[in-house]
Amino acid sequence: MVDPRVGEMILFDYIRPPLTAGEYRMRVGTEVAIDGTGQPLPGQDFFFDVEGPRFALAPNEVAGVFPPRNGHGPFDSALPHVALGRRTLPWERPLGDAYTVGADETPYPFLALVMFEQSECTIRRNLALTDVVPHDVFVRLGQPSGIRCDAVEADQQFLKEILPMPEELQLLTHVRQVNVDDRELAAGDSDGYFAVVMSNRVPRSGADYVCCLVSVEERTDLLPVTDYADTGSDIFQNAAVAEISETFALSKSSLGTSVIASEADKFAKFPAQELVVGNTFAGTANITATGNATAIGSVTATAGVSVNANVNAGITAVLYPKAQLVLLYSWTFTCEGDGTFRQLMQGLDVGMIGDVEPATKLEVTDTGHIKIDVTDRLGAPEQSWYRGPLVAQPLTRDALGPYHSADQARRVVAETGAENISYAAAFEVGRLLAAADARLAQELMRWRRGSFRSSARQSAIDLLRVAMRLSLIENPLDPVALRYSVDVLEKVTKGIAPPTDPFGVDALLASPLLQPERVAKAFALKTIDDAVRLLGADVALTQSVLVDGGRAAPTTNLDQVLSDQAGLAALAELRQRAFANLQEPGGVQ
Repeated sequence: MVDPRVGEMILFDYIRPPLTAGEYRMRVGTEVAIDGTGQPLPGQDFFFDVEGPRFALAPNEVAGVFPPRNGHGPFDSALPHVALGRRTLPWERPLGDAYTVGADETPYPFLALVMFEQSECTIRRNLALTDVVPHDVFVRLGQPSGIRCDAVEADQQFLKEILPMPEELQLLTHVRQVNVDDRELAAGDSDGYFAVVMSNRVPRSGADYVCCLVSVEERTDLLPVTDYADTGSDIFQNAAVAEISETFALSKSSLGTSVIASEADKFAKFPAQELVVGNTFAGTANITATGNATAIGSVTATAGVSVNANVNAGITAVLYPKAQLVLLYSWTFTCEGDGTFRQLMQGLDVGMIGDVEPATKLEVTDTGHIKIDVTDRLGAPEQSWYRGPLVAQPLTRDALGPYHSADQARRVVAETGAENISYAAAFEVGRLLAAADARLAQELMRWRRGSFRSSARQSAIDLLRVAMRLSLIENPLDPVALRYSVDVLEKVTKGIAPPTDPFGVDALLASPLLQPERVAKAFALKTIDDAVRLLGADVALTQSVLVDGGRAAPTTNLDQVLSDQAGLAALAELRQRAFANLQEPGGVQ
């Protein structure tokens, strides 16, 4: 597939992950057939888990958001959305068992982006999962233990009204591919693919908003299945006595009923009618507020607002049940102001440059520079030239960069002798904006660590190559240790012939004790042939060996040897010298 050009993007409805998150079993087996008869070999099972974000999302998974975090501007003409760095993330978990599709159909994502006004929701931190989702949802999630997560809480009926239907979730989630060299569309070191989740609500001007990326996995209790709001067919039947002027005056319930905020509003609109709420048990609830109302009620929900109630038979009413969703990521923004940046720039009066009221008129040069009063580092006042990024005519780029500090961008105008601080001010503004961006700081530190490792590795390679006269490594991905080990072995063994005496026989035969000449001299043999026969080199081993009679030792017995005190003393001294030679290196003494 051809990559998009800079400024363009390719949109995909979805990208399925190879495997969705869950537990898997892999069985390995071998099928063997001998003479056409199957002889299967025993197989083996392997178990593994595919994991992914479920109840929390790492900040580095979010590549960008719109409107920007803590942004202020006219965002009432765009849908809020969040871009995720992992292209398959929204589809890595199923929405629910009831929403499974075929391999060639668009899957349902388990993520939704919900936009609230600040007063419509409450964000709660570090809650137990059992306190966030109902029990039946907790069971369908597999009852994970020890899970704590963040949650967003709002009125249950309000959530049902604003949450998208499952079919709408398919349309609000997509994947976009951009060119990795596009600074405007690409982010960080991404591969150019982003999963985008959009909200189904448009902000209105003059309000503060919070966008929440939530998990709707198995939340079929809140997701609407139709865009038609059914208020019930048995509401407002048979005129009765009911006069309630304000919905918030209705009582908070300890048991709960299916009466909800929208139905409470109808109390106020139709004060003289009866509200029938599912007759599941006998009992009459007299709700006292600004008037009295009679209703037949059943118990279903929790939480609510209001203050006063007199109830017969222990029955009370909850009009504002709450519900919570698992919160993965959130940010806030304010929708205010008129017009986009393009509209503001199109309506800009360029005549303001150099054409203002005489009393406040600035001295503006043809290049858009003005004089401003500054104080240098020594505390001395002076005047410098400055201009902003908007000028009345095209200018060439500064070719002296890049700079490492703002001082390097300071210039002195030759014609006036004054200093031009325009580029220095721009450098400092950019540095401060970069320092305020946590993601940029992380990426910069990662780049520095990677560059330092590469530099240290190259320095070590250069030292080894020079010191040991090794070959140059041109590919930086080559393993240095393996490459240089082979190189060293090649140099060490270069010019060495293969060994001709692999068993060391020649070295053994070169021993002085096996040299016939030295043996003949040591044993006072008459001829060298006698020494050869003594060493076994001749087959005639039975022939006698004559010793020089002039040097033959006289025959002695043991008593004569023991009586030779001088000889014994010489032997004892020789023994001590032998021990000394073994204990102290250095040769024979």
